[in-house]
Amino acid sequence: MERAADKVAIADVLALGPRQRVGVMEARVLQTTANRVVPVNGVASELRVFEICDPTGQTALTLWDRQIMSVQEGKSYRFTALSTRKEGDRTVLTSSLQTAITAVGDVGRPPSVRMLAVAGDQTVRGQVTGVQIVVKPRCRRCHAGQESVAARSTTHRCERCGILQHTNAYVLTYSGMVMVATRNGEELSLTLTNSAVFNYVRDNYLSGMAHDGPSLEEEVIGLSELEATVNGEGLVVRFGPGVQAEASGSAKQDGAQGEEVKTCELGELLAESEDINA
Repeated sequence: MERAADKVAIADVLALGPRQRVGVMEARVLQTTANRVVPVNGVASELRVFEICDPTGQTALTLWDRQIMSVQEGKSYRFTALSTRKEGDRTVLTSSLQTAITAVGDVGRPPSVRMLAVAGDQTVRGQVTGVQIVVKPRCRRCHAGQESVAARSTTHRCERCGILQHTNAYVLTYSGMVMVATRNGEELSLTLTNSAVFNYVRDNYLSGMAHDGPSLEEEVIGLSELEATVNGEGLVVRFGPGVQAEASGSAKQDGAQGEEVKTCELGELLAESEDINA
């Protein structure tokens, strides 16, 4: 059983120095302040920075890759296995490969919170003229991307740390780019984030293509119109069919009941990843 004393409040975090471990903490997610893609062990990794709070104070928390999809603004969570670093005079937090995230009841807010000014998102609509989606399995132990995982093999030895693991223990990550010809004649080249592709696969019942980059590319370039949400740093944080694509695809909805099975398949894929991460 977890003891109350094992939990760390944000006021305690703010008093810590860098490179300190924070075992368990509960906090409310206030807002997203940054979203970037950076190379880690040869793989494009997505990070997102959130302002978080509890009744004792406020700080920032950086989450990576699939952890990003585990939180929503305005909700509260229990975080484990975090570490501290200094950002100017403020102690902030970052997740680790061992971090687990669990939804909890509202933990509350301090008497006052500071909402940061961030560049707003913009919506881009147009025809897809080019797309690249890279699907890469990543070792959950050393975080290294894998170049040659046999599709039908039940085990795979990590190409970096050398540990033999079950193939389904490797976590899929997405990266890539999409070129869009907008309605006003511009052609934009936009960077796709892991979370954007992940959500596209989930929301459009494409679990059967989740491991297949070329098939996902054919799906995206076949849209009559794409609508993308682009953040202030030029990254696509969400995309999907635009108004024209939805209109042309509406006739397919009546006959798409078979796709419900694919929702379960994707749910099982996600459940596997979460069970392994727990």
